[in-house]
Amino acid sequence: MRIEILGTRGHMKHTAPGHMFHSGVLVDDILFDIGEKHFLDRQPRAIFLTHFHADHAFFTDEPVPPLPAPAYAPQPWREHPEIKVIRSMEEVDGITVTAVPTNHSANFRSCGYIIEDGISRIMYTGDLISVQKRFRDRIPDLDLVVTDGAFIRQGGLVRRNSEGRIHGHTGIPDLVRFFSPLSQRIVFTHFGSWFFKDITESEKQIEALSGDALVEAAFDGMVIEL
Repeated sequence: MRIEILGTRGHMKHTAPGHMFHSGVLVDDILFDIGEKHFLDRQPRAIFLTHFHADHAFFTDEPVPPLPAPAYAPQPWREHPEIKVIRSMEEVDGITVTAVPTNHSANFRSCGYIIEDGISRIMYTGDLISVQKRFRDRIPDLDLVVTDGAFIRQGGLVRRNSEGRIHGHTGIPDLVRFFSPLSQRIVFTHFGSWFFKDITESEKQIEALSGDALVEAAFDGMVIEL
């Protein structure tokens, strides 16, 4: 299995070499999130979206033709009826993709994806407060987790709207604690403004959280072979 991190920048104006693009992960030829239009130039065989924020689904901010490959998401999008709602699991050329419902947005449904090819098994979470409670025990042992680096502080930033629904991002330390028993390697992407103040120091802060699992920061174009 070949994993390429296409973009590592969160929903903000900050950029830096190696961190220019919004979210996208290519697993073999399957694309997870389309934070940038040019990701489609990779001619993915299928597309899976974690949620409909523009830094993960660029087309929510601009009109574009139908997506050029079978596409799946946790809910429909009116302007793109070709996007199918993923109920549980899809198989694409021998790769199984299983949706895992998550908490992130007050306005949109969200999910992460477990991706397995019979040899390796990884999880891409997208933006994350938590995995929905009733699905947590369904996460198997993993070879790799690619997850949300929006906040370095414990607890991240989680709020409630007027209806009491939570939204936001949990902290990197919380995600390390949650995923370390499940995966031997955790890679963070989708970095918030904290990361860009001193990228070298930020990378060291992330790596210092390694323990039972190797913890590291992604960069645009990072390739992992499993």
